[in-house]
Amino acid sequence: MTVLWTMAAAGILLMAAAPETSAGDAGAVRDLNTHHCLTPPGSLTQWKQRATQLRTQILASAGLIPMPARGPLNARVTGRIEREDFTVENVAIETLPGFYLCGNLYRPTRGKGPFPAIVNPHGHWSNGRLEMQEDVPIAPPPPGKRGAGRANLTAIGVNLARRGFVVFAYDMVGYNDTTQVSHGFAGDLPHWYRGVSLLGLQLWNSIRAVDYVSSLKGVDPARIGCTGASGGGTQTFLLAAVDDRIKVSVPVNMVSASMQGGCLCENGPGLRLGSDNVEIAALAAPRPQLLIAATGDWTRANPTEEWPAIRAVYELYGAGDRTACAQFNYDHNYNIESREAMYAWFERWLGKAVSGAHETPFSLDAGSLRVWTSARPRPAGISGAEALTAALERQGRDALRGIWPADRRGLRRFRERVAPAFRSLLGMTASVSRPESKRSGEAILIVTVGDSDHDRAEALTLACGNGVQVRRLKLDSTVIKPNEWWAEYRSCYNATPFALAAASVAGAIEDLEGTYRRVNVVGLGPAGPAALIGRAISSSTGSIAVEGIRPFAASADAVDDQYVPGLVRLGAMASATALVAPARVTLIGYGTELRSLLPEPDWPTGALTLQTCGPSPGEILTTLRSSR
Repeated sequence: MTVLWTMAAAGILLMAAAPETSAGDAGAVRDLNTHHCLTPPGSLTQWKQRATQLRTQILASAGLIPMPARGPLNARVTGRIEREDFTVENVAIETLPGFYLCGNLYRPTRGKGPFPAIVNPHGHWSNGRLEMQEDVPIAPPPPGKRGAGRANLTAIGVNLARRGFVVFAYDMVGYNDTTQVSHGFAGDLPHWYRGVSLLGLQLWNSIRAVDYVSSLKGVDPARIGCTGASGGGTQTFLLAAVDDRIKVSVPVNMVSASMQGGCLCENGPGLRLGSDNVEIAALAAPRPQLLIAATGDWTRANPTEEWPAIRAVYELYGAGDRTACAQFNYDHNYNIESREAMYAWFERWLGKAVSGAHETPFSLDAGSLRVWTSARPRPAGISGAEALTAALERQGRDALRGIWPADRRGLRRFRERVAPAFRSLLGMTASVSRPESKRSGEAILIVTVGDSDHDRAEALTLACGNGVQVRRLKLDSTVIKPNEWWAEYRSCYNATPFALAAASVAGAIEDLEGTYRRVNVVGLGPAGPAALIGRAISSSTGSIAVEGIRPFAASADAVDDQYVPGLVRLGAMASATALVAPARVTLIGYGTELRSLLPEPDWPTGALTLQTCGPSPGEILTTLRSSR
């Protein structure tokens, strides 16, 4: 049992002895099966603002803010198959040093390049990219009997290559040749707290797959598409959402308002706070996108619900003809009719047909498509989940260090990159901008948890005197089991109690800023961490004094009482301190080396305006006044 924080009461003006009032609850708890569908915005301007926020949210969820450096891919070709009208190469690329993403590269043998290219992630079929199920006959339209549905995934690469496309069909983590870790990698709260997730790793792999095909001789990097079904459909619309090199997309049997994906690789830390697969898919607009759906799975309502919502976004761009929906009477599938609809869509927008409209037979042996064999074993590299976790954490720290503000000149760039990511993980939208001319005076916001610092808060209020307006924000404590935030990937869909607490502090500050020119913050006792995060993501320029800030080395163990997915990946309290700068952060009663707040002890502290003070109200006020 662990104490986490929730917002329980709005701030009150103690000087006027107003009664405390409830701020309301945080809303119903969502899970992956909670119905949630995009409501199209009223204007293109509104959509573009929302799209910027949502892309930040996806990348923050994936642990890709700041974006890591893209090292050499060191592509290895371990085998080659030649046919009259296509070739297949068995390929491994290093998406990060020592970690190999494997797949098959299909190339046309006819026509003249440069050719368009397609990246092709697969879904949760047992044989992954090498699934070769026999297609079933087409079923009559509803209410006719529904077809069972099948997926011959190797047919995608072969038939697109015959049509003049280069195709890279690559593994999900834990499938086929990409088995340095299992598909259950990063399946716990501590990983998510540190910004390490299976979804994030797979999205990074997909981005690196685009890097790979873009670099190939004979490929036109301006004509790249993506398609995949089921879990591969999730990767398709996520990749199209955050990587504008994907010019055309075909997500298959996955864009749904009723089921958002049932696997770790589809549920990431904070990914769907206030959002859903439909809204994420709409981020492809105005680039061409075809939704393929089935009558026998969670995409059954695509023609009447999800796709019309997406089309409404396209129409904001005047591009309604660039999206379409094709539904077939099957269970969950990537059957031949679905594939042929996909071929036609890519040919329409990226190329032109070089063979007929329908698939033609081919013969491939799955064993011949494997990348690693006894003759060509996988090279030494990352081995096991612990080593991969360490590599991803190191990659994240390196990316953060690359933009870390060494001086005040770097603060603006740091805030522009990191503050929106913090707000996204807390479930907040853009900060409020206040007109300078309508504000005057000074206020102090005192934040506490429950009644745990009541006497000190009263003493601090009295010490302020009549010249300063004082507001109180009391965060109630509640007892909650940490695993409740893991059940059904709950923290993919809901802000955690600590996130709600920090967001409530930011909201209280921004509310006060509607009246006062300067708002200082004091976070007493266990309220300190939430107060610091809330101040960091607000638009305030006031100073803050807080207690209870732990050294960074302890941050990774703070899942119980400071759990916000991805918080450590963004630098936790160190980044929050930098976001407050150039205003001063005072650590009340902090007794250890201030450098212990940093992700690495040798990071520069020139931009961090830190100091310490004693715990008495007089010392706290003296510090805040000296920070003006």
